Formats: sequence, C-alpha cells, structure tokens
Amino acid sequence: MPIEHIFQIHRSPCKTVLAITGGGAEIIGELLRHGSGSATLLDAVVPYSTDAMDRFLGRKPEKYCSEKTARLMAMVAYQRALGLSKANEFAGQEIIGIGATCKLKAENEREGRKHEIHVAIQADCKTGVSSLELTADRTREEEEKIAALLIFNVLARHCVVSEIDLSDVIETGEGKNEEVIEKYEFVSRPVGDLLKQRKISQDNNYETLSMARINLKEPEAFEEPGEPGEPEKIRLVFPGSFDPCHRNHILMAILASEKLGEPVHFEISLTNVDKPPIDFISLNQRLDSLRIHKNENFMGGICLTNAPLFLQKADLFPDSTFIIGADTFNRLFDAKYYGGTVNIPAILKHFKEKNIRFLVFHRKSTEFCINPDVPELCEIVSLDEYEDDGTSSTEIRRKCENV
Repeated sequence: MPIEHIFQIHRSPCKTVLAITGGGAEIIGELLRHGSGSATLLDAVVPYSTDAMDRFLGRKPEKYCSEKTARLMAMVAYQRALGLSKANEFAGQEIIGIGATCKLKAENEREGRKHEIHVAIQADCKTGVSSLELTADRTREEEEKIAALLIFNVLARHCVVSEIDLSDVIETGEGKNEEVIEKYEFVSRPVGDLLKQRKISQDNNYETLSMARINLKEPEAFEEPGEPGEPEKIRLVFPGSFDPCHRNHILMAILASEKLGEPVHFEISLTNVDKPPIDFISLNQRLDSLRIHKNENFMGGICLTNAPLFLQKADLFPDSTFIIGADTFNRLFDAKYYGGTVNIPAILKHFKEKNIRFLVFHRKSTEFCINPDVPELCEIVSLDEYEDDGTSSTEIRRKCENV
C-alpha cells in the first residue's frame, strides 16, 4: 500500500486500537514500519486462539468469523482506546476501534469451506462493517493481502484518506460475485456519549449515569428535543436487551399497562455488566423491533441508558415500577449478581428509598426464589394471567442466521 497514504493517516487526528484475528495482521506492520506509527496506533492485539478471543471479548461469540463478531471486536477495541486516551495529551484526537475477523485458505481444509473477511469500525457516533466473501482460488498469501487492504480501507475512509482500489485484487463483473458489502449506522451525540460516560463518581460506587430518549415520531431521530430523560414522568419501565423484541415482550407490556394504567417505556442499557456495549448497528435493529409498536396504546417510549444494573436504573427512574421476568427477579435479589459487592439489605434499602416496585411475570420452567423481605416490593403475575410460550430472542436470532 502506498507510503503516502500511510503518512496521510498518521497526520489525521485519529487514534485507534486494532484487534485482528484469522488474517490481515500484516496491516499492523504496514502502519508501523515507516515510522510515526504512534501518531495513529494506540494498541494492536491479535487474539488468534479461541481462548484468546473469548477472553478478549469477555464471552464466547456465537461464531468466531462473522459480521457480528467483527462488530464486537471493534467495540471492545473502542472501549480500550477510550481507556488509553483519557490523558490530556490526546485532547482533540478522534478515538476509534477496529475489529477484523477472517477465515482464509488453510492447509487440508474441508471442501466447501467459506473464505470470508469482516472488518468493523466503532467510533463515538458510528458503527460500520465491511464484509467480503472470497470465491476465487488464491494462495493464502494473496488472501492475507486482500484482508490487510480491506482493513486499511476501513481505517482510511474514517481518516478521510484515499482508499485503495480493490478491483485489481478481487474478482467482480459478469459471472463474478466477489463484492465488499458495507453497513453503517450513525447515532446522535447524546446516544454516542452514553458509551463514554463511564467515569466513576465520588458519590457512587458505579458509573455516572445518563439517558437519551428516542423520538418515535421521527425514525431517524435518537433523542427528543429539549432536555433528554425527564425520568420523573416515567412510571412504568420495561428494561431489556430486546434483541429482538418478540411476542412475549409485547404481551407483558400490554398486560402491565392495563394493570397499572400507565404507558410502558422500554429501556435498553448500551453498557453491560459482563459483555461489550451494544454497537449502533445492533442497536438500530433492536429499535426497529420496538418501533413497529409505536402507535399502540401501551407504548410510552424508548429510553437508552448506560445503567446495566437495577440499582442504577432505580436512580434514573425513581418512583417507577419495573417489568421483569422470573429469571431476572431471581438474579435481582441474589448478591452474587452484584459480584458480592453489595448485600441484600442494602439492595432492598436502595429500592425502597427510590420508591421502586417490580411487576414480575412467571416464565416457563423457572422457579421463584423469594427472599422474605422482597414481596412488599413486588406483584407477581401468574401463568393464569400471562401465557409464556417459551419464545426467546436467542432462538429468533439463531433462526434468522440460518435462513
């Protein structure tokens, strides 16, 4: 790749962490071999084994080489870049994370094995991914070069540097089907800032909390005009990942709204306790699954937060009732869920001080583990009132991936 393009990237106000697995790692050498690499590269990691990938992501991915895994890698890289760039010396710099996962030609590989490259980028208000399936017969070295070039182009585009024309190395046109497929999602500044506001406050033992409201009347709008949040007007909250929202979620929301006479506000925390934050492509997919119900009577709105724990949600939504399932209820009053850092009396005290109640729905094959001090905070909806058909978001995602 042209040296002048490398130096143009180094002159851009961009600081990045690269995470690469399966191929394309030579891009690291290209960025460093000519000098001035520290102007761009904060860190580079190559979690090549499955154990290394699991540790890097903090979880075992559904697939090691996929668009989704590339986005997870980019998000972890972005969070690492934020952590490395907090010093004043990086003021004014643009922070990004890039994740790349590849499945390239291997010795004695099975017949029909797909060769694919997925490169994702995570910035403060943008998630993007470029995917390429290689169908022509090439050497491993040739495929490695293509992977490195695709990673370079994703970085170059963000730095407003000319991309390298891939038409000389991939086969397109009549009878050829090698094509770079791209997806990008952008969010407003208040939503992007939710991923950055992770400073530990002196008053609390957890992150500074924030919230952004979704404007359901405008499909592309991620916050309402004026001051975001207004939690004092929200009385009924349904927290969840909604990946995607499905039949059981909606039945729970309808019944809760009828019982309490309040509209339901769905809450999604972009940050998680034990998983990478939600990227903006995944976020928009989840929002789409909720937006289709925007005109129904039970719908109050959608709130995005950086509050993964219910203790934190209680601070954002005081004087509210939370809609939860039996499995969440069991974790909620289990000290292990909080890593042993709090005890049950402290949890109960916090919820009582914030005037929080819980509307708990039975789930199939889930037994309640009820602490004797808990019932006064809860109303349990029996299976006689609510029919759980066993539908799960995980099963829906698996079916969609197999289509």
